[in-house]
This record gives sequence, C-alpha cells and structure tokens, in this order.
Amino acid sequence: MAQEHFRYLSFWLFAQKVSDGSIKCKNLEGHLTNLCLLYGLTALKQDSAACYETGYFADKPFQAFINEAIKHLLKAIRPYAISLMEGYGMPDEVLVSAIGNSYGDIYETHLRWAKDSKLNHTKLGDAIPDGYMENVMPLKGKM
Repeated sequence: MAQEHFRYLSFWLFAQKVSDGSIKCKNLEGHLTNLCLLYGLTALKQDSAACYETGYFADKPFQAFINEAIKHLLKAIRPYAISLMEGYGMPDEVLVSAIGNSYGDIYETHLRWAKDSKLNHTKLGDAIPDGYMENVMPLKGKM
C-alpha cells in the first residue's frame, strides 16, 4: 500500500506542478503533461489489482484501454524525447546512453560499446564464445 501511495503522490505532485501555471512555455507544458499522463498510466498498468477488486474495472477491458492510451502518448512524445532529456542537462556519466550524449556520436559510441563488451572478449578469441567447445562441439556428432 505504501508503494501505491508513493506512486499516487508522485503523480499528483507532478500533475499539480505542471498545471499550476509556473511553466511559461505552452509547448513544454504540453510535453510535460504527456509525460505525467504516461507515468500515471504506466503505474496504473503495473498494478491495477485494486481497481479490479473494488469493481471499478469490472465491466470493460480496461487493460486494452490503458495500453492504447500508452501507445498514443508514446507516439506523441517520441519526436521530442531526446530534446526533453537533453533539457535537463544531465552529464553523460549519469545518463548512460549513446542517444543524446554530449558528443553527438551515436553510432560511433554504440560500435565502441559493442567492441568493448565482455561478450566479445573470450578465452579462445573473438570468433568463438566461451563454452562453445565444451558444450556445443560434443553435440555436433550426435545430431
């Protein structure tokens, strides 16, 4: 119950701050409203058992309605997602993502991360994954 209360309180405070008129840019207010709604719907989708137990969600397929609303909001947010995240000024060390990093080298960063991944550095070389010779090769003759 405490977790649900914190989710509700977070949503309510977020919605109150967005709608209190302190945001001067109407476009930003619209984007933040969409983010607030997305947070609320995601929280409701995550745990809506209480709504079913009380009978509030009894008659209609509310999960389908929630899913459709989330899809609609994601379509609206997607073109502005990177701009919204970059607007917070988080350093690259905090927001570990190649998309929207301070250098703008999305593809180079992904390639470097893939090359440096521990999955690509094995005992027998880069072409043979660990465990292949011990586990897969003995099965080849039996198949």
